[in-house]
Amino acid sequence: MKPSVLAKIQPMSSITQKSEYETIATNIMRILARTGDTFRSLSWREYKKERLKDKGFEEGEKGYFNRVKYYCSSAKAARNFCEGWKNAK
Repeated sequence: MKPSVLAKIQPMSSITQKSEYETIATNIMRILARTGDTFRSLSWREYKKERLKDKGFEEGEKGYFNRVKYYCSSAKAARNFCEGWKNAK
């Protein structure tokens, strides 16, 4: 599985139960997909740089980012974030 697969699946009912975290997790997967399409630990600095390209970036994303970045660093961790990602192929 690659980040590009998960970037297409909205992570509903995640372990956080908050749409803000789910949105940031989706943003991370989109960034990973377009920067090599491999799982890795994404830094806040790179996340911010890439999100500024997307427009609509807000500094307030950092708290959400810090909470979900682990779940976006590997396919195994992503499977624990939500059912949709758990069942992705």
